[in-house]
Amino acid sequence: MLPAETVILLAEDDPILRNLVNLMLTKEGYVVLTANDGQEVLEIAATFKEPIHLLLTDMQMPRLDGLTLAERVREQWPTIKIIVMSGQLTTTILENNTPEAFLRKPFIPPTLLTCVQRVLTSSYRGACEELTLNVTRK
Repeated sequence: MLPAETVILLAEDDPILRNLVNLMLTKEGYVVLTANDGQEVLEIAATFKEPIHLLLTDMQMPRLDGLTLAERVREQWPTIKIIVMSGQLTTTILENNTPEAFLRKPFIPPTLLTCVQRVLTSSYRGACEELTLNVTRK
């Protein structure tokens, strides 16, 4: 699936981070819908006519947290892929929960984009780690 055919629903209560992630994803060609919190995600998803392929959600948001949101979204749209983002270090998020992947904040753009692509194009489940960048030193 090409990025231009892929719809991502982004839920992030921090407006600066929401705008930055939106910019990164749209620059790659993805169609991005944005929401301020989990409740707004449910409202958008219920009215949007096209399929939504990926939910990229913050863990801690007002009105509805990311894991509860992921469970509700998965109940209504079982084929949607889900990535949960959080600044907290946790290894238990994926163990008994809905998301395919966990992305720890802060992250660099290549890590976000690799994680999104991996989740969308495979059966990947796990934590998206920061990429190891090879730096040549003189």
